[in-house]
Amino acid sequence: MRYKLKIMSVVIPVGMMMAFMYWYQWSTQILSTYEVNKYMEIIEGQTKNTSAIHDLPALRKFLNEDDGKPIFTVNLYSFHKIANYPHDSGFYGSGEQAYDRFSKVMLSLMLKHGSHPIFGSYWSDSSNDSWDRIVIVRYRSRRDLVDLFTTNDFAEASLHKWASLKEHERMLVKAVHIPNGLFIIVIFTTIIGIIIYIVGRFWCQFKP
Repeated sequence: MRYKLKIMSVVIPVGMMMAFMYWYQWSTQILSTYEVNKYMEIIEGQTKNTSAIHDLPALRKFLNEDDGKPIFTVNLYSFHKIANYPHDSGFYGSGEQAYDRFSKVMLSLMLKHGSHPIFGSYWSDSSNDSWDRIVIVRYRSRRDLVDLFTTNDFAEASLHKWASLKEHERMLVKAVHIPNGLFIIVIFTTIIGIIIYIVGRFWCQFKP
């Protein structure tokens, strides 16, 4: 029984780690010119028919420069005091409330595409009150980001984003955040393995 317990305490965490690593560091082929054109065709249609707004030339350049690696964005937000919704939208509230509606959709989409926020905070620099919030996000790849952009959920949620923002600045950076996500995954799965072993030993000891 103890032999099986030792096997389980290794196999289960390793399986979890492999699943997490696939989700976190799944590598894809670099976007081809054909794929970029297809993505842009979809997004151009969104800008005509929904609230989604993109800088199309900048987005195309961004996709054409794909290297298949993760990207990080540093986002600075300044919100309207009252969200700037269209009169017939049926939504009301402050700019921050509108952005929070968008964030709920965005977070769900990011997790489905192996991406996640790294840091988020209200702006606290009293010497510069131009911004209300800062958010740093890791995207698994440019392909994942554009896949996210082309979803109907993102296009529909953009209504809340643009109603909320008075000003927005995004900086694209290439970096590795500290601690590295893979390091966290290894530590987490190691702890899971230890817990499985301890609980299993305890259960075996008191099993009738």
